[in-house]
Amino acid sequence: MSKKHNKEPELKGTLISVSVVGIFILVTWFLAFYLFIDRF
Repeated sequence: MSKKHNKEPELKGTLISVSVVGIFILVTWFLAFYLFIDRF
């Protein structure tokens, strides 16, 4: 019987990319909110 080693997939890159996209969305939202508030 041969044992198969199922390694967990590397999730560090996924965490970094999701964090970058989340930060980008937050920055964009706050910039749009600032522009909206600034007009009034």
